[in-house]
Amino acid sequence: MTVEGRQESEGDRRDADVGLFDAFSSARTTPWPTIPHYYGTVVRQLLLGGAALMLLASPLYGSNLRLEFPVIVLGALLAAGFGALITPHSKAAAYAAAAISGAAVVIYATWGISGYLDVGAVAFVLRLAVALVFLFAFYFSMKTVRAFALHQVGRRDEPDEFETEAEKAEDERYEGEKHRPEQ
Repeated sequence: MTVEGRQESEGDRRDADVGLFDAFSSARTTPWPTIPHYYGTVVRQLLLGGAALMLLASPLYGSNLRLEFPVIVLGALLAAGFGALITPHSKAAAYAAAAISGAAVVIYATWGISGYLDVGAVAFVLRLAVALVFLFAFYFSMKTVRAFALHQVGRRDEPDEFETEAEKAEDERYEGEKHRPEQ
């Protein structure tokens, strides 16, 4: 069977059958299959966007570009580099992305807040905008780190994953009584 003129693979057939629970629980925002509990794609986009914002807006928010610009370029290279390394097979890259984005939040938020009286409104807003982009990158990085720690990357949600064994046994007993014919 072909899909839009290309041969359908085994992975396409497997991803097409996601089940009723998955169809209602997760809204797909991309046309390709996503990996459950993995947010590396979002982190990659935010890190790259944050790095671009750092570089493009630096003339507007920098107070001493001769000293600050080399550090900004190094920070942008680190953010873009670790964004490129993120993969669902590497825990270390997720940890590094979380560390880089967390450090960027601390640096830019501190720089913005501590200098808000000394710089103009544009510089203040741009510094906090960079911090905000990296805050979202940090959030999604930590969600991925948590999923790695709990061994959930790639695992689909189950409706009864929080039920105890006693609750599951009671449900099974109830289902058994419900289907038994009355005497």
